[in-house]
Amino acid sequence: MTRCVIDASVVLKWFLQDESEGAAALAVLERFMSGSLDLLAPALLEFETINGLRIAGKRGRISTEAIKTAARAFLELGIRFVPFSFYADKALAFAEKYDLSVYDAAYLALAVESEAELATADVQLLKAAADAGGRVRPLKKSS
Repeated sequence: MTRCVIDASVVLKWFLQDESEGAAALAVLERFMSGSLDLLAPALLEFETINGLRIAGKRGRISTEAIKTAARAFLELGIRFVPFSFYADKALAFAEKYDLSVYDAAYLALAVESEAELATADVQLLKAAADAGGRVRPLKKSS
């Protein structure tokens, strides 16, 4: 089974219909739900996802009721959340090397430490992952 670290830029596409590359993000979810993909993430994904939904609500992109439904659905998926202590040193090193926030570097560090793919739509994170030798599942269309 393929192992994949997933970030909020992918997860939010599952719940926000106006997001680009939604079909590619949903394909990741479908693979996970079918049992052919093992999803894991830094524990901070819970906070980033729920906060992203809240911000989308403030901008009128999703209703309050839909936020609650999406948050519950997300938390019930069974994504494996990994504590920061497992990959903290590597995250700090990647943050410095690639000028990433420690939050973004955490996704890359977990992917590298877990020998997993990294699914993201974040362009800066995609570039860092490619340079770090990580296996990347980009959701952005190449230009």
